[in-house]
Amino acid sequence: MMKTKSIILAAFVSCAAASGCALFSSGVSPMSTSPTNPAAQGQVKFKKATNDNTSIDLEVKHLADPQKLTPPAQNYVVWTRANKDAAPQNIGALSVDDDLTGTLKTVTPLHSFELFISAESSGQVQTPTGVPLLWTNYNR
Repeated sequence: MMKTKSIILAAFVSCAAASGCALFSSGVSPMSTSPTNPAAQGQVKFKKATNDNTSIDLEVKHLADPQKLTPPAQNYVVWTRANKDAAPQNIGALSVDDDLTGTLKTVTPLHSFELFISAESSGQVQTPTGVPLLWTNYNR
């Protein structure tokens, strides 16, 4: 019984890794979702931009009105962080329309980084106070 579970787990990990490679090679990365906003969906298209920068084309769907979250917020902010020890950088506020969808297109000089979205009191905050609601990693 234990051996069967190990084989199933190994097959799942291999399949997930293969799927991740296919997604990465196409330049589209799905975002992981927090249990606090389970309906939210996000994907990011990354590509090499001019001057060796990284272009970010972020799309989200089903992201709740930030004022209806607990605690309520005013904006969603998109952050990059070069590594776990680096300070997160605010790269823009994400506007969510009446259909609960939003986009953000920007560029960063980073080549490898974590990208995440949090709900904040302002789009101008310099440090995240909210928990990550959607996130992904990018490595060029």
